[in-house]
Amino acid sequence: DEAEKGGISCGLQRPERMADAPAPATRYHAANRLVFAAMVDLANQGKPFDPITLTHSLREQGKLETVGDGAAISELFAFVPIPSHFGHYKRIVMEKFALREIITASCLNIRQAQDHGKEGEDDVTVVMDEAARRLQDAREIAAMEESAELPAVPIRELVAQVLEDAETMAHSGKKMAGLSTGIDAIDAIMGGLEPGCLTVIAAESSDGKSSLCRQMLEAVACEGHQAVDYTYEMMPKTEARRVLCSQGRIDAKSLKMGMLTRGEQMALTSHAGKVSRWDMHIVDVAGKTIEAICRDIARRCRKLPQGKRIVAMIDYIQLCKTAAASKNREREVAHITATAKQCAKMTGAHILMPSQQNKEGEVRESMAIEQDCDNLIQIQKFGLQSSSKKPAWKQDEQKDEPNNKRRIFFKKLRDGERYASVMMELRGQFYRFDLIPGDDPFEG
Repeated sequence: DEAEKGGISCGLQRPERMADAPAPATRYHAANRLVFAAMVDLANQGKPFDPITLTHSLREQGKLETVGDGAAISELFAFVPIPSHFGHYKRIVMEKFALREIITASCLNIRQAQDHGKEGEDDVTVVMDEAARRLQDAREIAAMEESAELPAVPIRELVAQVLEDAETMAHSGKKMAGLSTGIDAIDAIMGGLEPGCLTVIAAESSDGKSSLCRQMLEAVACEGHQAVDYTYEMMPKTEARRVLCSQGRIDAKSLKMGMLTRGEQMALTSHAGKVSRWDMHIVDVAGKTIEAICRDIARRCRKLPQGKRIVAMIDYIQLCKTAAASKNREREVAHITATAKQCAKMTGAHILMPSQQNKEGEVRESMAIEQDCDNLIQIQKFGLQSSSKKPAWKQDEQKDEPNNKRRIFFKKLRDGERYASVMMELRGQFYRFDLIPGDDPFEG
């Protein structure tokens, strides 16, 4: 109570202190909270908040009796003889506020843990993630109120960094700011995988969205950077087999059944040694939340050696879970993509997230996916606009082989050529895409 009154007294004597004062909500005592809120309102209106004006304002609001009377305001003005001790009082107020936030979060965590199982839920990891989120929120709220001024970088420093980056690229001959995707035509359009970005690759089921993301991870790992595959859908061993098939151009069925040709056996031996040396990790995240994945990415980024980057794939959005459970799946998905975007920005990682899309070419479950991502790449089937009414399996009856042509369409790019496209062929047996030279059959 004394520290709260001391802060108010300093503000009344030195109005310029108000710019650095914690918010009214950080005060515990109701009377102190009301008086300080009235001071903030007067300051926002450009009015003085001396004892007389403050008393008049509280009387007009019908709150003067709640805080005492005019004499109580005068006592607050004279409560401390030296207003220069404002920082000391502020620190006490903020410490107590932070402790109250921790107590509140802990009480909620205890109650949820005690009530677990009463409504049929059985996933303890959700309870743990929510408990960690509440404590983290309490910490962030307290930290946010410690200073009214957020860290800022002068524009002159940023301009110097931009010029330095441009000069470095010019001298080195490097043509893009990010890591290579391994596909020159895609690099030329999006500038590689830049740090701090979220890229969503959308396609219909089994149209190669995970394969394209994994192929980019392989290129990153091949360049000596760290690649992490967070898989909801596949077993880790299955993911490793697909990487080997992609790198060695080995037929997936042959490898799975153990019926490799001599050439495939030689390719497998050669590429198995190379892949084993990569800094690539496959993480089974079945049952885990997006918050847990982002914490893992943050930990990995803190351990990265100087000059090394990280690219992570979370496969895929529609299978993701979140600790911020909601009855509205659209809101859950919006929270998932927003969390992934903030994780990329705060850690400097580049995050790839495959996403399912519907027959109309829109991402499924939430339009927030497109809004939150930096880049949205769609994999479109050749002949998608065909007017034929026959089912796909009947259309392919008279063909020697299925049509594997795909258009890689850049629907959204933060910094790049929007609506550009690249024609590629999906080689399903190898789980990878190859460029197709020539005209774009979608044109016109």
